[in-house]
Amino acid sequence: MQKRYKCFLLFLLGTLLGAPASWAQSLPPRIFFSDLESGPNIGGQNGKGAFVTIYGRNFGATRGTSSATVGGGAVDNCPLWTDTKVACQLGPAAQTGNIVISVGGQASNGVPFTVRPGNIYFVSPAGSDTNPGTFAAPFKTPAKGKNALTPGDTLYLMDGINTSAIDDFSAVLNLRSSGAPGLPKAIVAYPGASVTLGSDATPQRAVYAPAVAGGPWAWWVIAGLTLRASDSALEMVGAQNWRVVGNDVSCRNGNGASACTHGDTALFIKFFGNNVHDAGVNNLASADQKLYHSVYFSTDSNHIEVGWNTIVPNAGGCRALQFHSSPNGAGTGFNQFDLSVHDNLIHDARCDGINFATVDPSQGKVEAYNNVIYRAGLGPDPGASANGLSAAVQISNNTLYDCGARRSLDSGGMTTATNGAIAVAMKNNIFFLLPGETYFTTSSNAANVTGSNNLFFGAAAGPKFLTGNVNADPKFANTGTLNLRLLPGSPAIDAGINSGINTDFDGVARPKGAAFDIGAFEFPGTTTAQQPNPPANLRAVTVR
Repeated sequence: MQKRYKCFLLFLLGTLLGAPASWAQSLPPRIFFSDLESGPNIGGQNGKGAFVTIYGRNFGATRGTSSATVGGGAVDNCPLWTDTKVACQLGPAAQTGNIVISVGGQASNGVPFTVRPGNIYFVSPAGSDTNPGTFAAPFKTPAKGKNALTPGDTLYLMDGINTSAIDDFSAVLNLRSSGAPGLPKAIVAYPGASVTLGSDATPQRAVYAPAVAGGPWAWWVIAGLTLRASDSALEMVGAQNWRVVGNDVSCRNGNGASACTHGDTALFIKFFGNNVHDAGVNNLASADQKLYHSVYFSTDSNHIEVGWNTIVPNAGGCRALQFHSSPNGAGTGFNQFDLSVHDNLIHDARCDGINFATVDPSQGKVEAYNNVIYRAGLGPDPGASANGLSAAVQISNNTLYDCGARRSLDSGGMTTATNGAIAVAMKNNIFFLLPGETYFTTSSNAANVTGSNNLFFGAAAGPKFLTGNVNADPKFANTGTLNLRLLPGSPAIDAGINSGINTDFDGVARPKGAAFDIGAFEFPGTTTAQQPNPPANLRAVTVR
């Protein structure tokens, strides 16, 4: 029975977090991002301020003698410490400046944090909505806690919250208010807590910013939550300056023209470290399934950064990540820009892994780098514009494996044009395809594609319209377990050019040798790559 997959750029958080132990021991700690970028260092639990959760690599399985500082001041306590995730309470010594984690005498890079005033509230299943919302006397319902927030306030949801109770607009949380610049409203899971809003059956939405008078609804942080819904678990209509971090998002019954995570006319969105999976009903007989996607930024959504996520549609829906702006009139539609898609693991998608359908890089960057994609439909799909764009979509240092296998359609590792002429610049990418798969779809416009130092293997030699091709087995660590890091002796090592992408998927600094490596992983040059721990509940999908 023939497998039918389509690909683009796939990045899996489980794989990210399960890097080879031998590599982690030799590399310094690396911070990728934090949930909060600002908060108070007083108030809240024991008067010691907000908790900030830090995501990255090589922090160590336990804290031991490792330290965390904010602005040079030691944090007060860290109730959660793992190799990839640390949560610490600021405490009075924390100051405005960089968050830094030090392990074994090696300091991480810094990410900025601002200490500023703000109230801290708590919600617990054991609380009461007549309480003041303190740690000692918490609220009972998330909606009550949400309604108490003013700009700059933080709401922690405690362990055991599991509710599908409707707030408004068929959503568990209807966010019809705003924070302010530098003073976001934040709804965050307490460190280590399991918090679930919604279920697969109901409601229609878990978190919703509606298109009603008074908007746009801006300056929110949504972090660490489990979001479930029958249609769209997270819907951001007209949302601006949202930070969506570390959530687990699923919509097993999603169908029709929607998405499990949907931003419409959304601006300045950071979508970091989320696990979006099982998005869409498995119903091949329904034409509507093609219209449902895992993550979708639609009409006029710009200034979007999508990084460090795991996106796994599995049997449902169509595209893993799509940017598509529906025209509102003549000359509109191809207008999405300032889009950065990086360090994501995307796999098991019926349709495209990443689809840049209606972009205009002449207005601002459109880029995809450090993504790992396997078993998806088309690979990078930049789309096109009939207007002829003056800048290029940048596709750099991605690793694609087993993409474009849905051979009954126009599919391949990548497609570069469907409606005109959009420029695409490719460098340092790996295309490892299986027999019968093709690097580029037959509809691709090769005249608009430039680039060099890409590696092609499995589907004959690389295309002649690119220069400096490496046509060789990249020597992945283990394709059976989908460990697509490089082994010693790989022809991808030191075979790239300077792409300007200075860290790899694992946070390893580039270059480690004489030149950049090709692909999403820089060979660290220490030890032979070992098999990572496989992500839990990973399922392959066969589309018949």
